[in-house]
Amino acid sequence: MYTRSAMFLAVLLALPGAAALGQMSQATLVKQSDIIFIGTVTQVGAVAVPEVPASNRTVVVHVEQVLEKPAAVALGAGDSVTVQTAQPGSLKPGSQATFYTTGWIFGQGVAVREVGHEPGHSPVVVADQQAAVARARLGMNDAELKAHIQKAAMVVAGRVEQVRPAELAGGAPAHRTRISEHDPQWQEAIIQVQDGIKGAQAGEQVVVRFPTSLDVAWVGTPRFAVGQEGTFVLHKDSITGSPETVIAGRSVPAYTALHKLDVLPKQDALRIRVLMKKP
Repeated sequence: MYTRSAMFLAVLLALPGAAALGQMSQATLVKQSDIIFIGTVTQVGAVAVPEVPASNRTVVVHVEQVLEKPAAVALGAGDSVTVQTAQPGSLKPGSQATFYTTGWIFGQGVAVREVGHEPGHSPVVVADQQAAVARARLGMNDAELKAHIQKAAMVVAGRVEQVRPAELAGGAPAHRTRISEHDPQWQEAIIQVQDGIKGAQAGEQVVVRFPTSLDVAWVGTPRFAVGQEGTFVLHKDSITGSPETVIAGRSVPAYTALHKLDVLPKQDALRIRVLMKKP
């Protein structure tokens, strides 16, 4: 008897465009994507946002379910999103698929660039895709997270006690960055350390700088709010040009948390400790 996963794979291989799945593993698709959704192509050679010119690579997709996206991206079921496809002609009107994409333009709508897609759509496919994306993300994250932790200056579990405008010493410009020429509008989160996992001890306070700009260059960058709890993977600030800040009148190092793996649920503290012990 065929399992549900085996039947799902057989259906995929029989569908037009299934080569998109065969050419790239799901783990690779997930790793290279930050916006993943299930939807149906409604128009080909068209766009749903005025900032993007229509071409033979653009399609409009009606979103039925969002599997993953950055919190700052306004995209939900029922929306129409413009997709720049990886290959012209790879999708037709009525094509249903899971789309693996990266953010492109955020203005009067959302436009994304396709990394790849997996054809098919049904309640079974939706459930399988949600679980499969979660498994792929977790497996990818363990290896990536361990490497990320090794490069970090500090890893703590704690609570954001205060958010304030960034104090950049010596009048250093807040827009000085290797990532974007646009002003990131830096703010600082003061975190009360409850568990010092690497480079810190419980009871300390650390300052983390983060951008509040809605500019496309900063979409997906973690943001902080008072009362927020989590496990934070921190890096010495080499972005703003001002590596120190002030707490209670004393100078202290400033940190950043700009990667999606830098802000994790509080319960991931144990997972991180286990990863740090693995050879």
